[in-house]
Amino acid sequence: MIPLRPELVEFMSAESLGRFASTSKAQRVDVRETNAWRLLAGVQCPPRTARDTLERDAISRVQSQVDRRRLAADLSRSAPNTPRPEEPDHVTNKFTDFTYFLRIEEGDKLIWEGDLHAYPMCCTSDPSRPGDESIDLHLSGSLLARMRSWEGMVDYLAHEPTEDDYATQGDYDNSFPGQLQISIVAVREADSAMIALGCFEFDNPMGDADAARWMYFFRAKSPLCEFGWEEDFEPFHYKPSLALDLMHDSEGEGYLMRIRLYMGLYIPDLLDDLSRRDFQLLLTHLAGVPHRNRKAVRNALQHRAQSAMGLYDE
Repeated sequence: MIPLRPELVEFMSAESLGRFASTSKAQRVDVRETNAWRLLAGVQCPPRTARDTLERDAISRVQSQVDRRRLAADLSRSAPNTPRPEEPDHVTNKFTDFTYFLRIEEGDKLIWEGDLHAYPMCCTSDPSRPGDESIDLHLSGSLLARMRSWEGMVDYLAHEPTEDDYATQGDYDNSFPGQLQISIVAVREADSAMIALGCFEFDNPMGDADAARWMYFFRAKSPLCEFGWEEDFEPFHYKPSLALDLMHDSEGEGYLMRIRLYMGLYIPDLLDDLSRRDFQLLLTHLAGVPHRNRKAVRNALQHRAQSAMGLYDE
């Protein structure tokens, strides 16, 4: 077999390199030893020069001038009334307004990091699939290629869970997912506002014995944010969770099917998944809204949390 030559990498695309790496174990080793992904990144995303930096700064200053002029013009034309708390939707971002930077680690080893995007269809709830209120992230070619070359994941997916493994739920060896840490940062593309959604650790698997497809759930180590009630109401907080939808295959062809991100509303004696509508409103609140809309957005989140407790009917 002819080994991979470093000078050939610059003529490849990310997709072709991923396909090359998935062809055989020997070629995966070649890709790793030649630092092919780093070489390809250096060609397709070369370091910025001083001229590039100055040009970006100049564009930012011009955009800032445009934005402040637009805001001043809006102030002179708008009515003095602030938006009503029950109508914040006109300032709400969609899931697709954000990029989701994902970092996967196995122990102290970095496995993969990069940007993912949400499928447009997940911006609204699907009546045919009640209870599915997650963000469904589009898997990039480089992530899929890394999953196929990640020896720990390949070996783990090569074992299909059986009745013997799962005499009771959870008896199967989950030491491998227990070593994983997944961190996510949401970045609003319009202004690069960042939301540290959390660092996730393995919680539990979900699937049927003798089935190849399993969901592996990860929970955030800490709450995302907390709200305090007025008067005598209890405080509440939001905490995200993440699911890896994995397909096992004894022939070594297991793969990652999808990544889903959920947002939980935690109130004493109650845990409820946020609807996609409220999830998007929360992201908007955390990324920041114009100061005249902040109270309306915050009040809407509190009102909907109260609704989840049955204090209000929407």
